[in-house]
Amino acid sequence: MTPEDIKTLREHTEMTQVQMAQLFRVPPTDVMAWENGTLEPDSDELALLERLRTSGSTKKRYKFNK
Repeated sequence: MTPEDIKTLREHTEMTQVQMAQLFRVPPTDVMAWENGTLEPDSDELALLERLRTSGSTKKRYKFNK
């Protein structure tokens, strides 16, 4: 997933970077870094990003049970 894909997904789900960080249990700086390409999500985070993408919904309450 490219940095642009991550940003587009976050915007599609109408989340702020802080909200996405809370969902993924990472610091907000990680989400910023994912979006600008200076850090790549790890394999678990990529799997969760895919789950979020395949949900296809906006304005929905998200919670991952790890």
